[in-house]
Amino acid sequence: MTSPEALLKEQGFYAAAVHGVSMEPLLCNHRDTVFIEPFDTLKKRDVVLYRRDSGQLVLHRLLSQSGDTCIVCGDNDFVRETIRVSQILGVMTAFTRKGRTVRVTSKRYRLYSRLWNASMPTKRALHRIRRIGRRFR
Repeated sequence: MTSPEALLKEQGFYAAAVHGVSMEPLLCNHRDTVFIEPFDTLKKRDVVLYRRDSGQLVLHRLLSQSGDTCIVCGDNDFVRETIRVSQILGVMTAFTRKGRTVRVTSKRYRLYSRLWNASMPTKRALHRIRRIGRRFR
């Protein structure tokens, strides 16, 4: 099996089925396919594919970058992770759901991305409330 790094270098893109729930509701586990391409520059709200030091491949949204350090988080996560730019393999340029391809340049996707990032403080508060409520069950 060819690694994502090799495919990005040889073919200029990498396509893979989504595994995991960290990017829901945007990307659904075992249903959607993502298209990753190499990057020249990174932008806030890019969805990046990176390799953790453990070797695990992860697809999360870029929240901020300062020099060689990036803060990333899945759309369905609340814990932010600090990574190095050197760990990033590429950025998502499109995804396919139910046979329809959505480009990250589309107006609908850009609106979703902005609204989802803006809701981060609210999501964190709702998660805390839900966790407290579970204690009283």
